[in-house]
Amino acid sequence: MSAAFPNVPAHTRPRPTTAEDVLAQVNGLVGQLRARARETERLRHMHPDNLRELTEAGVFRLALPTDVGGYQADGAIIDEVLAQIARGCPSTGWMCTILVISNLIPALLADDAADEIYATPDLRTTAAFAATGEATKVDGGYRVTGRWTWNTAGIHSNWLACACVVPGEEDQGPRAVLIPTDEVEHQDSWMAAGMAGTATNTATVDDVFVPAARTILVGNLAEGRYPTRRYSAVAYFNRPFVMYINAGSAPALLGIARGAMDCFMQTLPTRGAITYTPWLKAAEAPFLHHQLAKAQYDLEAAEMFVSRLGALYRGVLHRSPTIMERTQARAYIGHVASLSRACVNQLFEASSSSQALLTADLQRYFRDINVLHQHAAIQPNSGDEAYGRALAGLDPRSEII
Repeated sequence: MSAAFPNVPAHTRPRPTTAEDVLAQVNGLVGQLRARARETERLRHMHPDNLRELTEAGVFRLALPTDVGGYQADGAIIDEVLAQIARGCPSTGWMCTILVISNLIPALLADDAADEIYATPDLRTTAAFAATGEATKVDGGYRVTGRWTWNTAGIHSNWLACACVVPGEEDQGPRAVLIPTDEVEHQDSWMAAGMAGTATNTATVDDVFVPAARTILVGNLAEGRYPTRRYSAVAYFNRPFVMYINAGSAPALLGIARGAMDCFMQTLPTRGAITYTPWLKAAEAPFLHHQLAKAQYDLEAAEMFVSRLGALYRGVLHRSPTIMERTQARAYIGHVASLSRACVNQLFEASSSSQALLTADLQRYFRDINVLHQHAAIQPNSGDEAYGRALAGLDPRSEII
């Protein structure tokens, strides 16, 4: 896609008034995001210029309600924005994915909680839904203590949504609680081979009070059961949130594959002989043509499945999804991950050894896609099993559909 404002400083660009404007500005930032990707890895969190420019571009307001200054954007636009950010910098793209998706959570809560959270300037919410905290019920709410090891982008957020076990409520399942991050301690613990810049650090909370209005059962997020509130009649905010997580996470995987293809195609014309073969130019080697074609097939198939996943989620805007549809959403993201990884790995295999140097961009996409593919909510084995069970007429037995 062409850059909309390739040479215009971010602070002088027109303020986006529509979600389409946000996408146009993000398209113009892809090259800059890639140029800062190595530094993002070194910092192990979002590059400050990325955070500033993406905030100014309106990225973190995409899923906010219009009555609080958000775009309430169509899913197809959000998908493309997140894919293009990941195309430039996978770590930044994954952090933006978490922040954009999680910013929708307050609209699912009681009005008092939504008002409090949406009053936060430049709202950025993160989520950690493994139930590794404990919330003890007290008058008016809960007292929360816990430790969550995978809080991506937590240091860039101002609210944390985290899941807790509640003694006495075990039969209802875990409860998600929302806590301002000035009451959360972030431990600098994420030192990884890939997605190294995502600041996926450990978050800890010690005996923090959370009012009941700022909580919701995780099972209700999966089923789309929300309290009566001002957004009750707005279909956009009444679909199952867990299904939204599955649909909204796929574009980052696709974006990584796009970025790897960019890097491969940029270096291909400059490549000379393939050592120990008769080919004096890599671009003329028939076996490379086969590798490139296979990678492109996988990229195009990933595009198709992201589109299909988006259509699946939009299709339940005015009705409750079936268990099969919810299971498909989980399965499809795993398939997007497999296709995207296959594309990137094929391109890396088709590249020269120089692309393994840390100064090369392609090796970063290779490391990042292989690490993100391992994410518990993405890796395809669990999604394939759940989908196969559903196709066989059985309970999918998955907590994340």
